[in-house]
Amino acid sequence: MVELPAAAVELAELIAVVVGAGAASAIGVVLERFGLSAASGGDLVLAAWAIGMGLLALYVGVVGLGYEQALPRLQRLAGGE
Repeated sequence: MVELPAAAVELAELIAVVVGAGAASAIGVVLERFGLSAASGGDLVLAAWAIGMGLLALYVGVVGLGYEQALPRLQRLAGGE
């Protein structure tokens, strides 16, 4: 079995986390826009659901994956650990 350097594994994990954070954030923005358009169309139940799910997706993307996962990995990789 081929051994990969630790820095390459860490970089691959960082890229995966950043892509996941971007995808979750993009889904959150789309859901928020959909919720606002549903609210302006009069469907308040659908709007409330979409806005709630959008906020959850934005939280996961920005805080859960971005701030708590990607940022420490980037600092560790930049620090040479």
